Amino acid sequence: MYLQRCDVVDGLSPLIAVALHHGHDVRPEVLDLMMIGETDRLREEDPYTGELTSVAASRVINYVSRFEVDLNRPPSRAVYRRPEDAWGLEIWNSPLPASVVRRSMDQYRQFYNHAARLLSGIEARFGRFVVFDIHSYNCRRSGPGALPDDPMLNPDM
Repeated sequence: MYLQRCDVVDGLSPLIAVALHHGHDVRPEVLDLMMIGETDRLREEDPYTGELTSVAASRVINYVSRFEVDLNRPPSRAVYRRPEDAWGLEIWNSPLPASVVRRSMDQYRQFYNHAARLLSGIEARFGRFVVFDIHSYNCRRSGPGALPDDPMLNPDM
């Protein structure tokens, strides 16, 4: 099954690997409003976690940047609007129009509708399932050539 900007694979297994923050894609209308740079976005996204979903036959890989819509948050917090929503980062060069937020939330609902169908089908077949929510951790927040950040200020647990 293919979902726009997301791969949903029913591998006929009760083990499902999910990479919600693998994506870096942003709709053009959203990108036009962003002041955050690509490097800063990549630091907070989880690139290549989609490859790690190969540990399970059933998997979900999201290609949309968490800066467009964060699928790992409740609906009320899924679209970052203020710096406090995104680790103090300035994301937007102007307030987000309601139409942009609405389209992002449409994607959010569409994603969870597809995920619910996948999980319901797997539950019907196996009675239960396990979801592996795959993320990465970037200990070199100033870039790949930088020293690792102080673990006391950036815990990984």
